[in-house]
Amino acid sequence: MKTCLWVLLFALPLAAQHGRYESESTNPAIGDPVAIAAGSELYLRSCAGCHGPDGSGGRGPNLVQRPMWHPLSDEAIFTTVRNGLPGADMPPTNLSDDETWQLVAFIHALIGPAAENPTAGDVTAGEAVFWGSTAGCSNCHAIHGKGGKIGPDLTNIGGLRPLAVIKKAIVKPSDELYYLGNESVTAKLRNGETVRGIAKNRDIYSIQIIDRAGKLHLLAMNDIAELEILQRSPMPGDYAERLTAQELENLLAFLAHQTLRPAGPEAK
Repeated sequence: MKTCLWVLLFALPLAAQHGRYESESTNPAIGDPVAIAAGSELYLRSCAGCHGPDGSGGRGPNLVQRPMWHPLSDEAIFTTVRNGLPGADMPPTNLSDDETWQLVAFIHALIGPAAENPTAGDVTAGEAVFWGSTAGCSNCHAIHGKGGKIGPDLTNIGGLRPLAVIKKAIVKPSDELYYLGNESVTAKLRNGETVRGIAKNRDIYSIQIIDRAGKLHLLAMNDIAELEILQRSPMPGDYAERLTAQELENLLAFLAHQTLRPAGPEAK
């Protein structure tokens, strides 16, 4: 298996794919590139030490993943930044209203779907990386029906996941076990046949395995003599070395643009 973008992409609750915010603010800072850039500087100066430069967490919670299962609003972020969290290590700030909204605008961009926010990198060059042999993404993943079937479909990945989550799934695929339900398995059957692939559904009675050719096998557990489940991501873990920094940036730009969401006034 050459490439499978499994981790963090599809195992989170379906309810988290939409309604990320309880309500989205109409404050003009939200979505404004100038405000986002200013908020980025404030974040790196005041927040990155606890929450990580990319929001992946540290002393403080992971800002990118938590909103995917815990809806929030921009106003709630504003209040938390301004007042802190009593009893926690989150102190209040003395930022002005404008500065606070700039910080909220950056956090909004950080945790929002990649397709809704500007990204660095060349989309066309990233497309070549995706379909090329060095990365080999298309061996396992499909976009608009083209590509491999063994891995999750990435047609709407930019509309579902923040950029930081997509990047982590590529460079640290086994960092956390969010791929459960898409395990790599080898099933040795009692008739001597061996089936290798990805377990899409599994219970005490049966298992469904998609093999590398994209064929679905429905197997009864009674017919399986030995079942080996890989306790790490089946995706190679060397993409940080296999791809140059520019190739990775371009690939992320291409994936960020994969969305089924209709373009709104802001996107246009």
